[in-house]
Order: sequence, then C-alpha cells, then structure tokens
Amino acid sequence: GQVICIVEAMKLMNEIESEFDGEIAEICVKDGDIVEQGTHEELLKSINELGFEKPTPIQENIIPVILEGYDVIGQAQTGTGKTLAFSSILLTNLKERKKKPQAYILSPTRELTMQIHEELKKLGKYSSLRFACVYGGSGIEKQIKSIKKGVDIVVGTPGRMMDLMRRKVLQLDEVSYVVLDEADEMLNMGFVEDIETIISKTNPEHTTMLFSATMPEGIKKIAKNYMKPDYKHIQVKQKTVTANTVKQYYFEVKQKDRFETLCRIIDSETVQSGIIFCRTKRSVDEVTEQMQKANYNVEAMHGDLNQDHRMRTLKKFKEGTIHYLIATDVAARGIDVENISHVINYELPQEVDLYVHRIGRTGRANREGKAYTIVVGKEERYLKEIERKTKSHIEKLEVPTLTQIHQHKVTELMYKLEDMILHGEHKPMKDLVNQIENHMLKDVTAALIELSLNQEIGFPYTKEKLESSSKRKKGASEGYTRLFLTVGSMDKVKKKDIIHFLVSKANIRESDIQGIDIKRKFTFVNINDKAVKKVMKHCQKEKLNGRKVEIEQANSR
Repeated sequence: GQVICIVEAMKLMNEIESEFDGEIAEICVKDGDIVEQGTHEELLKSINELGFEKPTPIQENIIPVILEGYDVIGQAQTGTGKTLAFSSILLTNLKERKKKPQAYILSPTRELTMQIHEELKKLGKYSSLRFACVYGGSGIEKQIKSIKKGVDIVVGTPGRMMDLMRRKVLQLDEVSYVVLDEADEMLNMGFVEDIETIISKTNPEHTTMLFSATMPEGIKKIAKNYMKPDYKHIQVKQKTVTANTVKQYYFEVKQKDRFETLCRIIDSETVQSGIIFCRTKRSVDEVTEQMQKANYNVEAMHGDLNQDHRMRTLKKFKEGTIHYLIATDVAARGIDVENISHVINYELPQEVDLYVHRIGRTGRANREGKAYTIVVGKEERYLKEIERKTKSHIEKLEVPTLTQIHQHKVTELMYKLEDMILHGEHKPMKDLVNQIENHMLKDVTAALIELSLNQEIGFPYTKEKLESSSKRKKGASEGYTRLFLTVGSMDKVKKKDIIHFLVSKANIRESDIQGIDIKRKFTFVNINDKAVKKVMKHCQKEKLNGRKVEIEQANSR
C-alpha cells in the first residue's frame, strides 16, 4: 500500500488512537484501510509538540524507502527537513537500550553536529534512547564519560569519532544505522579517508543513509564501496531552487573597490541581521579586520577559530548584539537563525548550489530577505550562469552614492529621535537645550546631526560614486544618441530581434546601430544621430514580439 510518512501520521492520531491502544506513528493505507506499522506514540507526541503538520518532499519520499530496508542517498538542499527524516527512522526502529551504539550520525562541523544533537533530543524527548554529541575543540574526557555510560546514537564530526575509536572508547560493531549528513561538505573538507575508515569498522549489516546537496564523484565512490548494490537515490528537485521571498541584486565593480562597495551596501541599508560570505578563511579574517577597524559591528566565523569563541559569537548574533557575521560556506552550515534579513556575497562561491545555500539563509518563514552579490570583471558572466540555472532574476544595481548613504543615515537618525521623544528619553537634556540661544538652535541641530553621521559611517568615503568595472560603453559615443525602448528580456527579445525591428520598420542600416543593452523590462540602443528621426517616426508604438514599444531619448528619462 501507499506509505504515509511519520510526520503525516499525526493528523490521523486522534481519530484512530483508541484502535491501537496508543501504539501509533507510521501508518499505511492498504485497500482503503488504515493499518499500523509499529512506530512509537512517543515520537508522534514530540513531532506534534514541535508543530510539524505536513511532511516535506524529502521526508515524504525517503522515509518509506528506508523502512523497506534499502540504503539511500537523499539529495536535497539545506533546510528541507533532512534531519527530521533520518531522526524519525532512528527513533522509530531503535528500541532496545544497549551498551554499545546502535547508530551514528556524521556531520562536517561542530555547529552542525550540535544542531543535529539538539533536534534529536527534541524529537526523542519521550524516548528512552540515549544520545551523545562528540566533536573537536571541546574536552574529550566528558565525551568519553558519556559514551562509557552507554549510548544508543552518537552524533559527531569525523575527526573526533576517529579519535574515540583509536582510544577504543567507541566501538561500532553493533551499529545498525549509519547517517552521513552534508556528505558533500565532509568531502570538501578532506574527511573522505576518515569516513571510509569509520564505515569499514562498522557492523557490515548496517543500513546507510547518506544526505547531500550535490553529487560529486566522491559521493558516488562511497556509495559504490560501502552501500548495498540496490541502494536508492532520492532526489528532490524544486521548480525554483531559490526562495521567491528573497530579492536578489548584484553590483559590478572594480577589484580595488570591492571592500568599499561592501561598506556602501551596509551603510545604505537597515539591517536586522546579516551574513557576509567569503570563499576562504583568509578572506574572512581580512574583511573582518578591515570592518572592525572602521567600527562596524561584525564578527568572523570559520573553522580555525576555537570552539568557545565560535559559540559566543553565534550567541551574540542570535541575540542581535552583532549585526553581521562574516563566514565561509562550511561555517555557515551550523548557523540556524530565522530572522536573517540580508545575505551579501562578498565573493562568489565556486558552485551554483553553494549560492543557493547562501541566499537561502534569508527570506525564511515567508519573511522578505535581500541577497546582494559583488562581482568583478568576468564574474558577471558566472553570475548570469547562476541566474539561468536557478531560474531566478538577479537585478543589477548601481553602487549606492555618498548622497544616498547620507540620506539613509539621516532617515534612520530621525526615526531614532522620534522614538526617543515618544518614550521621553530626551527630557534630561531639555534644560541644556533651553540654554541655547534661539538663533543658534538650527546650527547646533545641524552640527549634532553631522556629528552623529560621522559616528555612524565607518568607511572614510572620498568619492560621491564608484565607477563600474564594465568595459562596455553605457552611454552613446559622439555622433550617436542613446534611446530607451520599453521592451526587454521578459518579452523574450534578443539583440537580433531589436536589430530586425529597427532596420525593417525605420529603413535604417544595421551599421546605424552601435550598441544594444537589454534589461529585464527595457532596452538601451545607441543610434546614429542621422537615423534617430526615422526610428522615432516609424518605430514609435509599433509592436515587437507582441508588445507595443515606446521610445524616447535615454538622457531625458
């Protein structure tokens, strides 16, 4: 029959609880009848308390396959419910408490390991199973003590698991379930040999659950060498891989202006909390140092920082005392914060999937988020490839000017002043203000605003605006006029369509057209001055690809 996954079962629990004496969870439908499959009521109770109502696609597709006894590869993006999928299986099928572990979960980072452990504890709240969390950067003695007391499920990083195995504290000969979470990241971090060693020491009769966002060759090798030949590959494909609640933008700049562009973005935005992504740990350190020197409220997050520092930083970020985290892709996997308003790609990632992971940090729970990307030179072409593969629109913006930054800061300041006045926080200063002569009040107010702005803006800007790195001529050359056409890529027009439209309608030569710049909703075209009148007369309000085109000079718009 059709299997309804564990999460779906909670909807039916109240209706059928009496029939099964409270022993419910995973349910099957067979010939129109509901039949019990033997999952614990305790798990459903936890799921219900956590507020889950509907299974995600990965849960719906993978849980029935694992229950049938197959090894599986679950390919899905971060944040799609993989933790609940494999945790449900473990909490359902592991019943007897044993001295040695019955299952282990490997993950790439300390933060992600701790996050999985916390989720497992929440789901196993009413279970008698025991859990241990093991990772480097923390005292090993406490972890050894926990394992020696007896543990059913171990969640750990490969390095610490190997350490505990070498000390003969961790024995895996009774393990019946192996979970590899974020397997692609573990391979990227160089854990492939550790993973293979750990699996080789595991009870050969175990079931393997491997979860990965991508499918590099290393994953296929692990599957071939360590999984059952009939393993199932469950891939969840999304029609749109980027959330529609995230607005995506990019800035094209010169390499020397990359850092100043970052500062201009931050100074022109009202930020709740954000993550700035860099490719390497070195870049993270360099950007963090520069920003802290300019008095920006930021902290670094990457694998070389000690555990205590990382945990303190994450706590401050969640509490809102730090506005921005500057992080590598790997370090960000363990950041579980719901209200991130901004993501900034200081440097582009090397893979499209990593771009999706990055911007997926914002725009959660139907909140609107913003994702900004800074590109230099040929990187713009790579960003266009990302745009195509993710089936999303990334809008190009001009880098904020100094005037725009000042206007934004003044607006923010006025809101703060209004809030202070409403709450009476200004009253202690009223006696001082009354001593200022009336003819000086405006000057004093202006001086205070200027002083506040100087404290708010950290970067020592010297130019009103930054120049684009593009070598293409945006304006028209001498002898040419730049025209604005109300048709763009959303109308499925291409350069050859624009050329044919102008040549055929206005009876001009193709050589009269110098350059075409197609945007999403409009197009710029540079036309020979001698041909402009013909274009305006014969092409105005004519149809191109079914859309009536209006034309005017770009400078007057």
